Amino acid sequence: MKTHSSNPHLNQRRWSQTIGRLSVILWLAASGVLALHADRATLDPTVTQVARRLPVPPTIDGVVNAAEWERAGGNADYWQVTPDTNSWVSGGIRGGVVGDVPELPANADDLSFRILVGYDDEYLYIAVKVTDDVISTDTVAAGTVGFVSEDDSAEVYVDGYNGNAATWRSATGDDKVGGQYAISANNAYLDLGALDPSYGPDGNWYALTALTATGYEAEFRISLATLGNPQPGDIIGFSVGVNDDDATETPGIRNHQLIWSGVPNSPTNYGNLRIGPAAYTATKVTTAPIPDGIINPGEYAGAEEAHVNAQVGVVYVPGGDDDLPLTDLDYKFQVVHDDNAVYVAVSVTDDVLSMDSVAAQIALGQTHDDVFHTWEDDSVEIFFDLDNSKNLGGSDNSVLPPGVVEGQYTLTPFNEYIFDAPGPGVINGLQWFGKAVTNATGYVIEFKFLKTTLGITNDNVSVGFHVAVNDDDVVGDYSHIGWTGQAHQEHTYGTLTLAGSTAPPP
Repeated sequence: MKTHSSNPHLNQRRWSQTIGRLSVILWLAASGVLALHADRATLDPTVTQVARRLPVPPTIDGVVNAAEWERAGGNADYWQVTPDTNSWVSGGIRGGVVGDVPELPANADDLSFRILVGYDDEYLYIAVKVTDDVISTDTVAAGTVGFVSEDDSAEVYVDGYNGNAATWRSATGDDKVGGQYAISANNAYLDLGALDPSYGPDGNWYALTALTATGYEAEFRISLATLGNPQPGDIIGFSVGVNDDDATETPGIRNHQLIWSGVPNSPTNYGNLRIGPAAYTATKVTTAPIPDGIINPGEYAGAEEAHVNAQVGVVYVPGGDDDLPLTDLDYKFQVVHDDNAVYVAVSVTDDVLSMDSVAAQIALGQTHDDVFHTWEDDSVEIFFDLDNSKNLGGSDNSVLPPGVVEGQYTLTPFNEYIFDAPGPGVINGLQWFGKAVTNATGYVIEFKFLKTTLGITNDNVSVGFHVAVNDDDVVGDYSHIGWTGQAHQEHTYGTLTLAGSTAPPP
């Protein structure tokens, strides 16, 4: 459930205010009326995904064309909701929860789905790829308006200003921008709770579905203007739910509902949807940090502390546990630079440290030349897209100047490493360096990347950048949480800007 920090304006009110006025304020806050709750800058402690800019708008025809959606958020299986029998998966659902129908689907063929989300200057686009072995639409006639949630259908919930009202019915003003948008497998639709939505090909929102061999697909287009015109960098409340009517009961009775986050029409439980990836500005320092795995006072003075975990980061759902508590995996990173190098400090909370995969390789006589599988152990991964190519995939060093190397740099808490684009001298200790030190709650890694290796010669330069941490708590499986993107998918990385010196001229 989302929580909210106390409002500083309310905290600063003087005790001399009248009890009557204070009572009114408390009543309004409890009822979700105040527009003060709207907060597009703060991630709520729930779950998080990223809508990514689409260069060409997809055709809304119910057919999820791979080329049209390849740059959307959620690709590479990062965003999916499916039943899972693993004992460590929360509630028996991976990547989501049971909605307002308590019965679990029998398996992934009974009900599961994948989500893709993109945007352009005018619209938010959502694709839902549903697996459902029995398609039933016996409640609402095709192409008409009705309670399609009682049939096989997909629903999108949007809290445009991230107002976090307890219920959609109780929301007012900016807290009631967005709503519920639903389409059934036979293209009946419903926009109950949406604000003057005007459904249709030329309306404020539009959706269509198309049947597939394993279920159906749905495509939505929602006008950003009706969502309060969120801009890149803004955070809105968002969720997707899918209903399953197996036609084993009387019409109007659903068998299952799965939802990415929360419950229908309860904005306080929705997930976070960031419009576009995150960005980080690195401070320039005159005294370089010492990359020894110990963050000493003042080494990263003035550097923003980015905080990432399963609630506010991008989770790789097909991996291990997607609902990790903060004591299990939680991390913070800071970045600074000087004239010679970029320094990244990552402080990881991890209750169980494991290096079983690399240890097994070492036992077989393998070395770093054989590429240690550090991603299958506890480890930190750093990615660069130095030419801002935003590839649909990982780095391509062949197009970079000689000696400039981007790619993936990985180090474990036990100082085993890999680099995925090897070349002469591109090893830990020469063109880059990382040092890890374990502690009572996890470990700290400090990285140093020479600017000659990164091809950076000036200040105020921006490059693609991503941080991810792996957690190996389950034998043969691991959890992976990224800052704002997806590993080896450059088009999903965030932006790192190396700020110039703020010191006055001599």
